[in-house]
Amino acid sequence: MGKKKVKRFRGSRTCGKGRENRHRGGGNRGGRGNAGMRKHKYIRTVKLAKKGLYQIGKSGFTRPKNLTAYYLMEKDLKERLFELKAVGAIDEYLYNYLKSRPELNVGDLDEIAEKLVENGLAEKGEDGYRINLSDLGYYKLLGSGNVKKKLFVSVGYATQKAIEKIENAGGKIEIEE
Repeated sequence: MGKKKVKRFRGSRTCGKGRENRHRGGGNRGGRGNAGMRKHKYIRTVKLAKKGLYQIGKSGFTRPKNLTAYYLMEKDLKERLFELKAVGAIDEYLYNYLKSRPELNVGDLDEIAEKLVENGLAEKGEDGYRINLSDLGYYKLLGSGNVKKKLFVSVGYATQKAIEKIENAGGKIEIEE
């Protein structure tokens, strides 16, 4: 019998809500969305939390972007690459290529080894390419991609996968401290 009240208001202009605009907008609903979930809609919050659909309380902390180590490393890398470009040690193509990669993969390194030799940032010997990634501003070498050239790389950190791929191609990774 829940429809009786609705039937009673049919035909009236405002259906019992008072002046026309009073039943419109977010104010009539106690706010839009999740507004008031810890105040006047708290029972709804508790019910949703029991079902696992809402979390009560603080859920974590995100450090400011300018304090994270990753952000600082990326900033140092871009500054170093800009210095190298300004001096003329790297050309425009190599600058754009390296700037777009905050961490370098072994596949990327294999692609640009010849370019690095042309720009004087690596040496090509009889046994393979000698590359110091710290001079470029890179701290980390990751293992994605294929390695076909013999690479002798000096870097601050390398993943296990990167080390395996370079050693399988006949090269070696030296970890700096």
